[in-house]
Amino acid sequence: MERIFTAWQSSDGSQITLIAGEGPPTFANGELQPDCDVMLWRIVAGSWEEAAAIRNLRLGWEPYIPSGEAAPCPDCGASYYPNGSGQCWNCAREA
Repeated sequence: MERIFTAWQSSDGSQITLIAGEGPPTFANGELQPDCDVMLWRIVAGSWEEAAAIRNLRLGWEPYIPSGEAAPCPDCGASYYPNGSGQCWNCAREA
């Protein structure tokens, strides 16, 4: 299942934020996050872990290491990270 993520950069270039969706980045209460006003990329990926790996590649950073161990998805059997995003890249499973 494909999901949309976007990477945003602060106007001074010091911070990069990856979010699910098209943004702009907001806090849980809906208030806009300050200094995240330049969208760098729209990333189509199967999971948060895949989007974070793409972000790190594009920025020349070290490879992204997901949280926890991979496990078989209880819905489809594909490998996913239940202690990370809990999103399965192959089916619609969300944590």
